[in-house]
Amino acid sequence: MKFFMEKNKDAGHRVTIKIPRTTVNNSLLREFIKISKTTKINGFRKGKAPIKFIQEKYGNSVYYDIFTQLMQKFFYEFINKEKIKIIGSPKFYMHQNEDKEKEHFEYSVIYELYPKFQLKDIKEIKVNKINVKITNQDIQNNIEKYKTKKNIWNTVNKTIKSHDRVTISYCIYEKNKKIKKFNTEKISFIVSQNTLIPELNYKIINHFINDIIFFKIKFNSFHPEKELQNKDIIFKIKIIKIEKKQELETEKNNEKNDIEKKITQSCYQSIKNNLHSQINVITEKHLEDQIIQKIIKKNIILIPPLLFQEERKILYKHYKKKYKEENSNILEKKYHFDLNSQVRKKIYIRMIIEKIISDNQLVSDEKNIQQLIKKISLNYKKPIEIINLYNKNQHIKNTIRNIELESQAMFLLKNKIQIEKQYWTFDQFITYKQRNYEELILK
Repeated sequence: MKFFMEKNKDAGHRVTIKIPRTTVNNSLLREFIKISKTTKINGFRKGKAPIKFIQEKYGNSVYYDIFTQLMQKFFYEFINKEKIKIIGSPKFYMHQNEDKEKEHFEYSVIYELYPKFQLKDIKEIKVNKINVKITNQDIQNNIEKYKTKKNIWNTVNKTIKSHDRVTISYCIYEKNKKIKKFNTEKISFIVSQNTLIPELNYKIINHFINDIIFFKIKFNSFHPEKELQNKDIIFKIKIIKIEKKQELETEKNNEKNDIEKKITQSCYQSIKNNLHSQINVITEKHLEDQIIQKIIKKNIILIPPLLFQEERKILYKHYKKKYKEENSNILEKKYHFDLNSQVRKKIYIRMIIEKIISDNQLVSDEKNIQQLIKKISLNYKKPIEIINLYNKNQHIKNTIRNIELESQAMFLLKNKIQIEKQYWTFDQFITYKQRNYEELILK
């Protein structure tokens, strides 16, 4: 294998690699023979089809697969030989290899080197660990939510308040020109309890039925609706209906006490466990976010441009797919977030975690991997089948292995920093959760 390295000014590093023609031809021949022996072809006994026939029938797909395998194989041999650590996904480019007299096939790979940086002053980092105190009354209040209730929404002619259900219609304008494509009739939502942009909630408060409201927002560069990207859009909203909620217990009065007692006895421990589980997930996420933010402030970590572009492209593709699948409204809050900041956060976390794993030579623990697989399997009806599936599928198991390594790295970090306890009531926690973790899965 021969290779030639170069550094592109704005496109990362590039290497041109030459694969001996004999290596390619031998790999192709082996694959054609394998197909001949294992594939039933009309007109020929199994294993007796001429190689030339196999080549004509399956040539294009076999060529693609073999070249893909060889390009990856020789590139990773190259980076291992040169002791190069890359970040992100390399981009492979085939050269024109039509000259059959050449002894080599050529291709190029553009890749980004893993940036060099040090994590300094880790022991000086101070963060807060939230401890939430749950009282019996908190648990009882949550049990109330599990009671069978019938919500009746009564139409009113009063001003809109928080938690009212509102029905609106709207149209939008860009530079005083209506974009009819996005006209929307009768969309309903509960004020302050929805996934729409905050501006909408603020603007409609204290308005009456038939009121017309205008407000302008700037759509970001990565909104799924390409037609609206980077534009100042004016919304014209009309209030169609205002409703207030009335809750009615469905149990009969003479049965109510017995049912409440039964619900309390059967659900109390389950609700308590569920609350503790939710609190643990969110408070740990809050702690880890603080740690990463403090590390970024104390250390200069440069994100490779190619990696940033790649991650942004992946995230944007995910946004567009989700937007289409869910038939989302253009006012959905999650599509108005700053995509660039989310990409930076994601990359910083990955780079810091990988740095800790590398510096401390962490290795995955098979026992921990199996415990993690078992924990995941409990979410399914047939846990044993899931455990077997995860252990047989090497790709899935590698994903679990990476999660386990990341857990080790974060555990190591938490033991090095200074953690101060901060005590919250359950109400404080709920307020924090609603404000910061409505899009927990997406983030």
